[in-house]
Amino acid sequence: MNNKAVMVVRFVFGLLLLALGAMAFMNFSIPDFYSPKALAFLQALSDTGYMNQIMGAVQLIAGLMFVTRRYVALGATILAPITFNIIIFHLFLDLKTILPGLVIFGLNMFIAYSEKDKYKSLLKSR
Repeated sequence: MNNKAVMVVRFVFGLLLLALGAMAFMNFSIPDFYSPKALAFLQALSDTGYMNQIMGAVQLIAGLMFVTRRYVALGATILAPITFNIIIFHLFLDLKTILPGLVIFGLNMFIAYSEKDKYKSLLKSR
């Protein structure tokens, strides 16, 4: 894989994650273009008082890992459940807005694939 392309994707994705993570702490209102079921789900997450901040913190941490090139494989791993849930959210609650979620999921999978050698020891059977 082209190292420069991986470096650019990792850095840009890291900056995106830093921005999205920071936005989680700014208490923006939920956009009204989502379906009613999606709005109800997003409102329930917001009403917990902590879920958006937890997801934002994970995005900030992973973004820092990607931008600083430290623990990139770990960053992709801890971000995987969030990006997978983004896809599931859109598949079940709001399919019309799935494109940004697919991009974020694809970027995370690209980064994880670029770090595939670091996962080999985790996937060995005894």
